[in-house]
Amino acid sequence: MQFDGDALTIGLDMSMEEIREFEQFIRPRIEYIETIEVEEGGILKSSALLALLVSLKRTRPELKIPFLEKGVSASAVYGTLHWMCYD
Repeated sequence: MQFDGDALTIGLDMSMEEIREFEQFIRPRIEYIETIEVEEGGILKSSALLALLVSLKRTRPELKIPFLEKGVSASAVYGTLHWMCYD
């Protein structure tokens, strides 16, 4: 996880413990973050991270999360994952 001004960059390969820590970190700071970027080339390990990102987007609709807007992720382990995200 990297903080650069008002943008936060995270990796997709977080364990459940790291996802819990990420949530505890971001919830009190959500108003100060404009964008959450995802590192390229990571493999999504848990749908919990995807659910958390959707929850953050619903909590603060103006938050930019390009990974969610893309709606697709490719993984050598899981294949291609598709999702729909409604505002």
